Amino acid sequence: MKYALLLLFLTFQLCAQKTGVLPRSTPEAEGVSSEGILDFLEAAAKSNHEFHSFMVLRHGKIVAEGWWNPYRNDLKHTMYSCSKSFAATAVGFAVAENRLTVNDKVISFFPDDLPATMPPYLAELRVKDLLSMSVGHEKDPTSKVTAREKDWVKAFFAIPIVHQPGTKFLYNSSATFMLSAIVQQVTGQKILDYLKPRLFNPLGISSIDWEINPDGINVGGWGLRLKTEDMAKFGQLFLQKGMWQGKQILPASWVEEASTMKILQDPNATQGKRDSSDWLQGYCYQMWRSRNNSYRADGAFGQYILIFPEKDAVIAITSETSDMQAELNLIWKHLFPAIKSGKLPANPKARASLNAKLASLALPKPAKNTNPDLESSISGQTFGIFSSDNSLENIRFEFKDNVCQVALQMDSTTHVLPFGLDHWALSQTTKYGPYLVARAKANRVGLAPFKTAGSYTWKSEKMLELTLRYIESPHTETITCTFEGDLVSVDWQSIINKKVDRKITKGVLKKKHSDPPRLIIRGDDMGFSHSANEALIKSYKEGIETSIEIIVPSPWFPEAVKLLEQHPGVDVGLHFAITSEWDNIKWRPLTDCPSLRNEDGYFYQMLYPNSHYPQQAVMNHAWKIEDIEKELRAQIEMAKKYIPRLSHVSGHMNSLAFDPEVKALARKIGKEYNLTMVDVEPEKDIQVAYTWFDARNKTLEEKIQAFIKMLDGLETGKTYVYVEHPGLDNEELRAIHHIGYEDVAQGRQDVTNLFTSEQVKEAILRRGIELVSYKEVIEMMNKGN
Repeated sequence: MKYALLLLFLTFQLCAQKTGVLPRSTPEAEGVSSEGILDFLEAAAKSNHEFHSFMVLRHGKIVAEGWWNPYRNDLKHTMYSCSKSFAATAVGFAVAENRLTVNDKVISFFPDDLPATMPPYLAELRVKDLLSMSVGHEKDPTSKVTAREKDWVKAFFAIPIVHQPGTKFLYNSSATFMLSAIVQQVTGQKILDYLKPRLFNPLGISSIDWEINPDGINVGGWGLRLKTEDMAKFGQLFLQKGMWQGKQILPASWVEEASTMKILQDPNATQGKRDSSDWLQGYCYQMWRSRNNSYRADGAFGQYILIFPEKDAVIAITSETSDMQAELNLIWKHLFPAIKSGKLPANPKARASLNAKLASLALPKPAKNTNPDLESSISGQTFGIFSSDNSLENIRFEFKDNVCQVALQMDSTTHVLPFGLDHWALSQTTKYGPYLVARAKANRVGLAPFKTAGSYTWKSEKMLELTLRYIESPHTETITCTFEGDLVSVDWQSIINKKVDRKITKGVLKKKHSDPPRLIIRGDDMGFSHSANEALIKSYKEGIETSIEIIVPSPWFPEAVKLLEQHPGVDVGLHFAITSEWDNIKWRPLTDCPSLRNEDGYFYQMLYPNSHYPQQAVMNHAWKIEDIEKELRAQIEMAKKYIPRLSHVSGHMNSLAFDPEVKALARKIGKEYNLTMVDVEPEKDIQVAYTWFDARNKTLEEKIQAFIKMLDGLETGKTYVYVEHPGLDNEELRAIHHIGYEDVAQGRQDVTNLFTSEQVKEAILRRGIELVSYKEVIEMMNKGN
């Protein structure tokens, strides 16, 4: 029997080597104290740190491993800056293949991305300076670089280097991005793809992903996700100096080079300060030297691959903590001394206790508190959001079979998340959770849907607490919903925002209609000024605006196109213009149309005769239908070229409806381009009626109240459009006016304030009015036909 068990054990070890699974052993057999590991687990339980997994390797074998439920061994985990060590390893492979050297100048890889004038020190910057975080920047430029929509390499080169490269340490994730970009430049592959046959496949690492920036480059400095055992394998590879299962897959010389100190973080630190900190032991190539003559890969909130050459050991940890040094201190106090110099006598009692402890590891679930009356009252109900600093539009609750199912409508996508009562309800979502680098334009691009575990409890008779764990990341979101009558307030808290002032999301129970009143909120004149562009986007993102009308010949049209590209969800119409009404800013026709322009080549100022502007109206002159057709076609072509999703055409200052011949032309061209002309005869053509209120001589509050009163007149089953012109009260808009309309800036700021008013949004929700766009109305009309 003894020999059969030995044979079975040896067979398992051989299979483990072939499949890429690390071999297992017992702690004492490899010289590790089970009692020491137990001490660590007890200390972890009493600490303020939330551990998700840990794994201890000794002599290449796993002697202890554990996952705190609902985290599991088969799940990936966000690495944050542990990713950097993998990016540097890609450089190591490229060096071994003679594709580059660490002394190569960084600018040599990107001759087309250099600034016109070479700033000081940039030409001297070497690959090794990127690797050692000694670029020479005064401040970490990562946020500036990653905020760019594209061309991160150019953005990096644009940041001034004020210190001699290689002389001053500054933690800098954009430097790691540059390493990724360099490897891609010399290999033609993203570093993830480049590393698969060289690193990941030999180590049996699969099902991994890595964020991608807008230029199609893995971000390098963060964004890698892999399993705890994969982390341990990487550490073991370095411990074995690049050797894996008898094969040298990474040169030993690179392992040595990458893991030795290159620069001190703070040369002026006292010895006492240095002795107590794992962040002052020196920096290597995208790795940190640690106390006790060790080194590590290190990621925010407590992701570690700790490598102990003198003890022939590796420890991998995933967690969420706000005090990484205190967390590491637990390892130094409990785990590190548990690793002895030789084999230890078997300790069945301690080993049994350890096994039981490992099997029972779990993060605390919310208490089992129910609220049957309120659950019954709100189940199946939808609350419309009228105040939020995120993109939440609606939240719906459904209670059934000890599960609270919450549907979050965000950016027109509905995310359905289950929360168990006294258990974790498992799911996955494309909803983004808390993330340290969420503002980067690469924000989780290239990653699969995120697995979640949810649980709920009632903290009081009116307060529902939802705990949402993103179990492939360090982070948890606590969503606290407080109900008061037909109102709900929602507080979203995580380790990322718990120390900052948070805006509470507010919603109201939506009134139900079988056929509700529908309302298009239309914002006109995009492109005529920078202020209008900003206000129109703000009114869409933060307010009730559903359709934007853009003036193609206007001076700020190019910026408007860029803004619309960044907001693909907003409906856009061409605002056909044959007038240029302002005194201090003008625009010209796109075509040669003499009957529509003045002697200076600009459009006439007005459409209809105006005593303030004699002979400066289109109708003061013999306008020609051929010129209007030519210009209308040109503006449509230009709009479709830069805004392919264009859904309709409207008329600036009644340009499509001032004459029967023009109306007929508009309908003909609209049919030809498959674009609905929404301002010709809207009630006849698209069954949409204009609604309005008199805003003259009113304060903002009076305008808001008048708008709300206007809403009360909307009839069920009908569709209306409210047209206004958002703007900003700033120096630019205060300089734009014409006789009879002098308060442009203040008036249009009031429109923006009204469109984004929480009071207005709440009123719309309470009345059950459905906000729609022209595009949606046209689609409904076409389906009906």
